[in-house]
Amino acid sequence: MTEYCSEHRQSICSPCAEGSYSDQYHLFNTCEECQSCQEYTQKCTPTTNAKCSCRPGFLCSNNVCSKCEENKCVTGERLNRTARSTGKWLTEYSYQCVPFCPDTEYFDVNKKICKPRTQCSLFGLTEHFPGNKTHNSLCDERERPGNGRDFFHVILGIGFVLLSLTLLVLLTYACIRKLRKHKPGDKPSDFVAVSTDVSDFHLSKEESGLQLIIQDETKTCNSLCNLHVDITSLR
Repeated sequence: MTEYCSEHRQSICSPCAEGSYSDQYHLFNTCEECQSCQEYTQKCTPTTNAKCSCRPGFLCSNNVCSKCEENKCVTGERLNRTARSTGKWLTEYSYQCVPFCPDTEYFDVNKKICKPRTQCSLFGLTEHFPGNKTHNSLCDERERPGNGRDFFHVILGIGFVLLSLTLLVLLTYACIRKLRKHKPGDKPSDFVAVSTDVSDFHLSKEESGLQLIIQDETKTCNSLCNLHVDITSLR
């Protein structure tokens, strides 16, 4: 309002100057200053105040976002906001970064969940890296006398021994079965016993006479051979 009304004229009102506003009618010659913003969602007009927002990476410091502060939380942390009222319409905010997961866990960035950290001492390993808010612990297997590779080799050796014993048992069983099928008593004879005694044969009369003649000639030949040897020795 620039001039009050009188008996002969009405009140004269004029818009607020640039940078100020008045959102209601009143009898006072005053306008409120427009609030400044880091980012404007709506510009200030003579009848409305500006509406503010913060750029990415910043947080509103009050309920009208007229002030902003940088978000200093990193991956694996979350914001803890507290509010404090300072007037009828203004509330200020304060922020604190706290770990997203407990001390014994880490934040899996890909799955967006908390996972327990590996306890190297439970496996008899030396802790190479203790882990942090976003990474699991790393165990140094090189300093362990019997590491995972040795365990793998032991398992592989036991498996090889068991396989060898199984094959040996199978071969032994196959050989036993084969020997049982070919016992000496069950094997048919490949030879036929033939008697060499002449008396076992039934010869005819002619064949018997011929046999006697042959036997006599054999005896005579043997006698002559013996006589010839004796004569030779006398000479």
